[in-house]
Amino acid sequence: MTKNTEDTTCEYHVASFVAYPILAQLNEVKQAITDIEGSEIHATSAEGKIVFTIEGNSYRDIGTKMDIIRVHKGIINLSPVYHQILDESTGDDVAQL
Repeated sequence: MTKNTEDTTCEYHVASFVAYPILAQLNEVKQAITDIEGSEIHATSAEGKIVFTIEGNSYRDIGTKMDIIRVHKGIINLSPVYHQILDESTGDDVAQL
């Protein structure tokens, strides 16, 4: 039996993304992003490009949240830009991807 380490993680993850929505569905896509716990929209261009971040406690948490947005019917493309991991037990950066 394997131990689930997800519950005992001391990591803090923040990842940034650029979403390219169907312009006619821009508001729906923005709402879907802000409905995700730990997400925040930082900018939206006149062409509809959305820059946002997602916070989580593991790679899996970030991936799950990203997948919810990625499969939205109004998304043309979702591109990851940056991912940083902090070890909260020491306060050190673990990695920057």
